Amino acid sequence: MGVKLIASATYLPEKTLTNFDLEKMVETSDEWIRQRTGLVSRRIADDSEEVWDLALEAGKKCLTQISEADKNRIKLLIVATSSNLRVVPHVSSMIVEPLGLPEDILAFDLSAGCAGFVYSLSTVIRFLREGELALIIGSEKLSSYVDYTDRSTCILFGDGAGATIWEYSDEVEAYYSSQTITNSEVLYRREDNGKVHMDGADVFKYAVKNLPNSIEDLTKKAGIDIEEIDLFLLHQANERIITSVGRHLGLDQERFPVRFAEVGNTSAASVPILIDQLWTEGLLEKANNILISGFGAGFSIGSVLLKGNNNNVVKSRI
Repeated sequence: MGVKLIASATYLPEKTLTNFDLEKMVETSDEWIRQRTGLVSRRIADDSEEVWDLALEAGKKCLTQISEADKNRIKLLIVATSSNLRVVPHVSSMIVEPLGLPEDILAFDLSAGCAGFVYSLSTVIRFLREGELALIIGSEKLSSYVDYTDRSTCILFGDGAGATIWEYSDEVEAYYSSQTITNSEVLYRREDNGKVHMDGADVFKYAVKNLPNSIEDLTKKAGIDIEEIDLFLLHQANERIITSVGRHLGLDQERFPVRFAEVGNTSAASVPILIDQLWTEGLLEKANNILISGFGAGFSIGSVLLKGNNNNVVKSRI
């Protein structure tokens, strides 16, 4: 038993913060940022936009792709976010009515940093029943946490939201795995100024060391050769991390798409945004086996393998 993707959408703020803008703010350069991250620019929400606004806009766009009858089949709403400044009420509760979702829906937020969307998808796989749909939204306004005098973080993060709708499916087998290593000193929100602190070198080492092993373990669990995976959809944190993982696994880089160069690292929103980008490009519908993975603060890794069994894991787009 598993799930099949039936709709996706993205909402990005209009404002763009380029590498050249950052040259005027901190000691850096366009070349330095490109070489180390692959980033050209990142989207930044204005003061009037909050994390729930981003989630709502992505959710609205996603729901236009399904019928009213299907909308009533949505039984689960999860918003993956780590940037809700209010803490309570939870973002998901704030958008149920504006989205026109049924009141009996189970709606909650999930905070697991950059692994948040994949953890949400794992939760959906566990709980979704035949005939039911689930809406997962990754939404982040990370600019609220960024210290724009700290070169190690301000060059990376952006704001945005990605929404996906999943349907219970007997045609797809779903496998999932997780790993948590307690290390809260490498990536956290500081108490003194509320801004993000990150040791980028340690995060890089952790991801490159542990992510390939996690992926290989999951493919063994699913009884599938790693060569049979059509696409590896990894959290869009850093191009060098994604490239290194592909190289470690001995696979061609085309299977590891990178699409965040003009968006930024949007934490829990990066994977659903990537999913929507690839679907728009027509790449997802051709895939029979897809592995999705998120990694970040904690340290945490979450991976989901959707095994199509000769049935694509993504429905044809309406």
